[in-house]
Amino acid sequence: MDALIDLFTSLSGLMSLAVVAFVCVMGGYFTRMALRKMEQEEAQVAKADSKGKAA
Repeated sequence: MDALIDLFTSLSGLMSLAVVAFVCVMGGYFTRMALRKMEQEEAQVAKADSKGKAA
């Protein structure tokens, strides 16, 4: 229980929480960005395939 009190009241504990929160947000951002890029690339490949079959 003392660890939780130190985590939320001391400066080093609050900075640790800030770092953990930042890393979680950054991970979510990079995951979202990667998924978006994969969807864009799939769309480009599908578009190129449809042009190749039509010609």
